[in-house]
Amino acid sequence: MILSFTLHKSADFIFDYLTDMDKFASIHPVITKIDKTGENKFLVHETLKLGFIPFSFTYPVTIESEVANKTVSIKATVMKMTHIEMNFSIRQEGDHSVVEESISFKSILPVKAVMEKIFREQHTLLFQNMDRV
Repeated sequence: MILSFTLHKSADFIFDYLTDMDKFASIHPVITKIDKTGENKFLVHETLKLGFIPFSFTYPVTIESEVANKTVSIKATVMKMTHIEMNFSIRQEGDHSVVEESISFKSILPVKAVMEKIFREQHTLLFQNMDRV
């Protein structure tokens, strides 16, 4: 799945928010906390609402980034069954920046369509929140 977002922020600002996990958690619509567990390794605490019922869980994440290219790669394994890889590429275009995001899912469960819908909604809110900071 490929998503694209245009923000009225600098590429450096966006890169900082995608790589600083405290900042990332502060604007993410469903992540409540992120704990550092090692070099580029984190434990993400997330709460999704299934209807009106909140469902909280944690999962490990690894983050790699290249400041020169303004790229960020986030790899997560949710409930030991679903592997998610998100690759962000940020480019400055005048007074705004464009974030191209590629998301892939690998799972033994038939969750791709549901996950795509959730990520499309969450990341639209994430980047709207980032643009408001």
